[in-house]
Amino acid sequence: MRAVLASIHSRLLQALALYLAQPVKRQRSWSTRDPQQLAAVLVHGDVLLTDGNSRMAALVRRVTRSTWAHVAMYVGPLEGGPDPRCIVEADIAVGVRAVRLSELKDLRVGVLRHGGLDETQRRRLADWVVSRIGGEYDLAHALALATRLLRPPPASPPPPAPEAMARGTSRFICSTLLAQAFLLAGYPIVPDHGYVTPRDFETAAALQPVPT
Repeated sequence: MRAVLASIHSRLLQALALYLAQPVKRQRSWSTRDPQQLAAVLVHGDVLLTDGNSRMAALVRRVTRSTWAHVAMYVGPLEGGPDPRCIVEADIAVGVRAVRLSELKDLRVGVLRHGGLDETQRRRLADWVVSRIGGEYDLAHALALATRLLRPPPASPPPPAPEAMARGTSRFICSTLLAQAFLLAGYPIVPDHGYVTPRDFETAAALQPVPT
């Protein structure tokens, strides 16, 4: 019986993920930059913020009260060709995957960079994120985070997740994927990486905007 209930729960989460991944129409008042032009300014470990065009993106923007709905990391070309996969993200329908710059077309994009890292440290960040490709999306955590954000703040913040948990996890949402990468490199973005949102990257003191 327990196995049957677990199977039903898993199928419901999959159906919900597919629903939230569906695109929605949006009226845009800005012109988007050709994503290919970003290649001239991006370096390993850069954080890319996007506004998204899915039901999930709309939900994230509303819950976090931010213009940004998604974060990903530039990891450098993972293959040859004029438009290689070079960005790693945690996608709600697919999980952790690598995508091309062209897939950012028609999205609003912001670039953030940790100014305190050298090239070796930036590559270490990128390598760890690449090593997570194939990991599952943690929809249950995403829903729990949304519920927490919609409730009144607790009297005291929950304790941060231990670093050992970050090392062993195989499920992510977009923000925890990047937050754990910075945490394991010794450069935490927020005190508790388990409750991080795309907005937290925008406001993190260690990350500075890169003109594009």
